[in-house]
Amino acid sequence: MNDIAATATPPSEAERPAARRRAWFGKALHRLALLLPGIAILVFWQWASGRLIKEIYVSKPTAVAERLYELFSSGEIYPHLWTTGQELVLGYVFGVSAGILAGYALGRSPRLASIFEPYVMAFYGIPKIALAPLFIIWFGIGIWSKIALAGIMVFFLVFYNVYSGVRSVDRELVNLTLVMGASQRQLTYHVYLPAAAPYVLLGMRMAVPYSVIGVIVGEFTSSTQGLGLFIHEASSTYDPAGVFAGIVILLAFVVVANILAGKLERRILRWKTPIAHAPSDI
Repeated sequence: MNDIAATATPPSEAERPAARRRAWFGKALHRLALLLPGIAILVFWQWASGRLIKEIYVSKPTAVAERLYELFSSGEIYPHLWTTGQELVLGYVFGVSAGILAGYALGRSPRLASIFEPYVMAFYGIPKIALAPLFIIWFGIGIWSKIALAGIMVFFLVFYNVYSGVRSVDRELVNLTLVMGASQRQLTYHVYLPAAAPYVLLGMRMAVPYSVIGVIVGEFTSSTQGLGLFIHEASSTYDPAGVFAGIVILLAFVVVANILAGKLERRILRWKTPIAHAPSDI
């Protein structure tokens, strides 16, 4: 009886350069496909500014690039970058840490969940942006009010993902592990954490833009420094190039953070594809 499955053979020495060229060409095409929509938008924006829409409203990509060069060459933007960067990192770290701890605690304890879940849901329903003035009253106009606002927005995304991940663990697997003599510490490290890891990492990744929203809204409300204040001042002085320059810098923050989070996710979850879904709105 003949085998119906063909055995794959590695490429020979002569075929390897061609295979590498094909792989490189495929990657180049993929990157080009990613860049084309953005290039098309920039070209249309450059052409339409001054023709379809007054330049005072939308500026131009070339004017935004010139403004970015001025900001970085003069050093004007660095104090704002430093302040916003501190607020983003601290708010994100505090929100993620609190979300993981609270989500795990309530996920492991049905009794605690039955007591606190209604309160968490009620607080989750409050628009977090409405808390900005209150946080400024409590923590002042410095960085801590922005850290608190970013942290509370990150907290709920991470909390619900961790809570869902822990609650999704098969109860029969937990009981079997306990019967085999596992301690609570072993149960945490070998059952619950691996099961919740995709949910945790997805929540962390999706929380990045929400931390930016929290910080910028806080800086819009009241601040002495930061990118939000810079954008607000540029808007109030009718400087659209400055507004778009600030938005581009914020976009760079989000893109870099998402790339790093994606690499971390792929490295940790080589064995599993994330399946969790974070809340759509906050």
